[in-house]
Amino acid sequence: MEENENTFCPWCQTEIVWDPEIGPEEECPHCFNELSDYRSLKIAVSDGDNEVEDEEPASDVGKQLSNDDLWDDEPESEDAYREMVNQCMDTQLEAPDCAACRELMLFAGTQNVKNKHFTPVVPQALGVPFLSGPFEYHVYVCPSCFRVEHLLSEQDRKTMIDRLTLKKEQK
Repeated sequence: MEENENTFCPWCQTEIVWDPEIGPEEECPHCFNELSDYRSLKIAVSDGDNEVEDEEPASDVGKQLSNDDLWDDEPESEDAYREMVNQCMDTQLEAPDCAACRELMLFAGTQNVKNKHFTPVVPQALGVPFLSGPFEYHVYVCPSCFRVEHLLSEQDRKTMIDRLTLKKEQK
């Protein structure tokens, strides 16, 4: 890896600024992937008379798509995508960070869980389930890495807190 003061992670495309006294980072502080040349391919691409070297991450499991791979050389498509993501984000009350890349996630909808599809655990200390069906959770999708995450709905969070708090007060 070249020792620049600023570099971009080949996995999450986040700019990494490192302290010249400490030296370059060995792993990305955002996605925790290695930043060395290990798992990287250097590809020479001819662009007219110029030859450009491109560096793509390689993986044992499979190729991770970058945003450039998704847009087929149409930067205006990526700009339109980002603009619409930002507009959707502006209407959300809650936007959790993606666990993989720390990007804000888009609210995709609500999922209902019924009693017949959910078997609650009864902790010995509590004696009753702290979460029982039916309940709802919100589904979020990361617009960068497309990871899907679930978050208990606001009302069901309160119900869970009440159940755990009431049991403690009864002792």
